[in-house]
Amino acid sequence: MSTPPGSSAPLPGNGWPGWMPPRRPTPVNALLQQIFSTTFAAPRVFLGLVGVSWGAAAAPVALVTWWLVSAEPTLDDPDDLASSLAPVTAFVLIVFAQWTVVTGALSGLAARSLARLRAGSVPTLDDTLRAGRRSLARLSGWTALLGLAVAAAFAPSITLLGLGIASDGIVLMAGSLLLFLVALIPVTWLLVRTVFTAPAIVIDGLSVRDAIARSGSLSAERFWRTFGILAVMVVLEWVAMTTMMYPFDLLGSIAGMWFDDGDARATETVVAVIGIVVASMVVQPVLTVVPAVLFDDSRAEAAPTPFFSGQGDR
Repeated sequence: MSTPPGSSAPLPGNGWPGWMPPRRPTPVNALLQQIFSTTFAAPRVFLGLVGVSWGAAAAPVALVTWWLVSAEPTLDDPDDLASSLAPVTAFVLIVFAQWTVVTGALSGLAARSLARLRAGSVPTLDDTLRAGRRSLARLSGWTALLGLAVAAAFAPSITLLGLGIASDGIVLMAGSLLLFLVALIPVTWLLVRTVFTAPAIVIDGLSVRDAIARSGSLSAERFWRTFGILAVMVVLEWVAMTTMMYPFDLLGSIAGMWFDDGDARATETVVAVIGIVVASMVVQPVLTVVPAVLFDDSRAEAAPTPFFSGQGDR
């Protein structure tokens, strides 16, 4: 305990407030480097987490793919086109649920692996999954809450789009696009403000409610920086996914040339679904690391390390 000048009362923490200078924000390029370096430091863990999520979705994806192949819409017939909306909607919902799991649960488990890396040990998938069992109920609750919130925001635009396609109404389709753009604003705000919820559940052991509050407090002072990094990563991942899916689309088109119309369409659909899964498996490990790295940096920035004389330049 030490006593500041002009006072007889010592300060806690073995120092004065001046001994704990504010931590300089980590440069954005350094954070981006940390994201990719962390991913490559334990690729089996992060790829394994994504693989587990897609393994759970394998049966629904296979069923919906068969449904898509069985539905043969005619673009010239609005009734046939409308009937194909059901399998397409089901497939979109499955992909949305898997991406929600990545955002709402796997990022918390990734934070656990990052903490092990920071401690100097090598994380394993088994250890990460075992540690996640203690937080499974809270992570599941948060994932469901996040998915429902995002789905509710986009439900009006999707419903209007379906009505527009079913009735061949251009005005309804245009209205659905407008509603989608309007809903994108609160959804983006929500995702940025709650980006640290899953890591806070796993690392800090908080309840869902407290983790949401913790995430909001950490992201409030660095909202635009967090938004910018997330936006950059989403754009990069979208470009990467589009690039990786193109060979599958080309392969499906080439393979379809060898079959009649029905078999050609089935082949193209199956190959396209495989391309979506493979591309997601490649890019999602990086996305799971993004909230973990930003959370680790935000916690360090919110609680600076005490400064001791002679150590400032080390």
